[in-house]
Amino acid sequence: MSGEQEVFEKYGRLYNQGDVVFREGDVGAEMYIIQSGKIMITKQLKTGEEKTLAVLGPGDSFGEMAIIDKDVRSANAIAMEPSRLIALDEELFEQHIQTNPKIVKKILKILSSRLRDANQQIADLMIKNDKRLVANTILLVVHKHGQEGPQGIKMDIDFTVPFLSKMCGLDMAKTQEIVDKLIHARVASMSGDNIVITSLDNLEKFIKFLEMKELFGE
Repeated sequence: MSGEQEVFEKYGRLYNQGDVVFREGDVGAEMYIIQSGKIMITKQLKTGEEKTLAVLGPGDSFGEMAIIDKDVRSANAIAMEPSRLIALDEELFEQHIQTNPKIVKKILKILSSRLRDANQQIADLMIKNDKRLVANTILLVVHKHGQEGPQGIKMDIDFTVPFLSKMCGLDMAKTQEIVDKLIHARVASMSGDNIVITSLDNLEKFIKFLEMKELFGE
């Protein structure tokens, strides 16, 4: 039995697509490391809608804060596809921290990265122009999940209009209307149901163009 399989036999959890790992408000007693699959992190808005905050993949961890600060879960974690997770409780978490300084460094880097992402998402929520909100959200996804190819930048997740609308907190019709404008401007295209970006340069220029229009008026 391989070391990875042995760890999974001890601490592993299997989740099917759509299974809830935990919900916002749950008491947290474990953190998770993704061995395979994808986990979507979402948060309930005051409007009752659910906003997608992040999509995590193999090697990523989540749920650390509930162990560190002993508080309830601040978001939902849902399996986007069949996923294998390693669950570590507080005792195991502390053992790993004490015996492996590299883990401490990695966790600090993860938390720092999430803080930057959260700050960017908060800044994006302050954007009143829907087109710029959508474009900025796409830029965030490109940086995290974009993969350059001959047809442009494709994402390593299912980056559909419904998914984008959840990330932006906009309704489907409005999001589709803005995506159509991006396609018309040759900033984006569609590959089946997935949004593809023609180039990072085009997207950044489009965002700059929207910023200039806001600054100097329509």
